[in-house]
Amino acid sequence: MTSKSAKQAKKDTTAKGDAAHGEVSMSALTSLLEEHRAALSAEFKTALTSLEAKLDLVQTAVSDHGPRIVSLESNADLLSERIHSLETVCAQLSENYDKLKAKTADLEGRSRRNNIRIIGLPESVEGPRPTVFFSEMLSEIMGNQILPSPPELDRAHRALVAKPKQGGKPRAVILCFHRYQIKETVIREARKRRGT
Repeated sequence: MTSKSAKQAKKDTTAKGDAAHGEVSMSALTSLLEEHRAALSAEFKTALTSLEAKLDLVQTAVSDHGPRIVSLESNADLLSERIHSLETVCAQLSENYDKLKAKTADLEGRSRRNNIRIIGLPESVEGPRPTVFFSEMLSEIMGNQILPSPPELDRAHRALVAKPKQGGKPRAVILCFHRYQIKETVIREARKRRGT
């Protein structure tokens, strides 16, 4: 690339020579145009060389990113498939959970069908074997006509609350009968005797 001062000096020299001759010759104009063409060509070549170098850098960067983008796309596809399968499994587990929750509630309700509560008995009256005590107590209270033998109890315990202080209201007793029909007989008879 030629400097501006060198170009200016050439113009001045040419102008002086032309002024001496009084007219510009065709050969002078042609040589001046050739010089300008050569200077412009050199400037374009250097600019193009610089652009080509920059484009090469961009092209290598893009070609480097190509495999990475392909890898990211394949990983995204794999993750999408895994998320879809996990959503399916989660939906199935949620459905199973709802079924099991309903089944548990039903089983808890069914297990309580054979239960009765006795309220107002003093604390620790049952002794160390509450099932035997309450079975014999029910047989005595109901009489031989209603319960010819002591009823079979699966469980007998106090309500699961804190033991009351001395003189406080006693906890309820919960009895679980082995047979539903016996439990119904006891409840029917207790309702008949409610006011007595």
